[in-house]
Amino acid sequence: MSLRRFHFAGCCAAAGLLVVGAGAAWFMRPAATTVDPESRVVARVNVLDFEEPLVLFDTVFWEPDDTNSLRDVIRATPAVKGKDVLEIGAGSGLISLCCAKAGANRVVATDINPHAVANARYNAERLGLADRVEVRQVAKFDPGAYSVLKPGEKFDVIISNPPWEDRRPTTIDRYAMDDEGFSLLRSILKDLKTRLNPGGRAFLAYGCVSAVKTLKRLAPEYGLAYQVYDNRKLSDLDEVFLPGMLVIVWPRDP
Repeated sequence: MSLRRFHFAGCCAAAGLLVVGAGAAWFMRPAATTVDPESRVVARVNVLDFEEPLVLFDTVFWEPDDTNSLRDVIRATPAVKGKDVLEIGAGSGLISLCCAKAGANRVVATDINPHAVANARYNAERLGLADRVEVRQVAKFDPGAYSVLKPGEKFDVIISNPPWEDRRPTTIDRYAMDDEGFSLLRSILKDLKTRLNPGGRAFLAYGCVSAVKTLKRLAPEYGLAYQVYDNRKLSDLDEVFLPGMLVIVWPRDP
């Protein structure tokens, strides 16, 4: 069982989160066929960043410890204030909504899971942030990091808590955890320079040793610099670990 999935209940408890109506295997329930959003709800979770609980839909990934350091940066610094933000892999919408609350000018969030797209939109409406958060559906036949962006569309900040493990996803919920050959990571890095405005930054959260090593190896090949905002050593960590490790990436000067 994936560490990220296994730690859902434990991390919620450790973080002081309140989960209502979430069974131990809620993420395995089949997708609801009705268009009524409430019929898809499997949990309501209180998080530090919002007074109202976030709603979680079936098959939508949830692991707040993935992005603790990233949300700290969004909450406590002007990293996204007044800026245009892209989030790759919206999930429940947590990170995009944190950006909007922290004063982002606009946020575009994308996801390949249609239930995640619906979930993020629903939470944005509930929290009164829908006017600044746009959620776009990524097609399975064209899953590149920027496949749903318009020609020439650029951002000041690109954020992602991508799938961590080098495996082929076999079901729609596994796209949040599995990235065969780290193809999504490669896609993010390869065209990052063409999607960032001058002075822009990418904030990537990874909790997999192989993924972080791959990022460090690929970044220079694509003309990118990076900095790891974490005191832990990869050599001291399990292959998959929590909380996730924040890496900031930006285009190297010519």
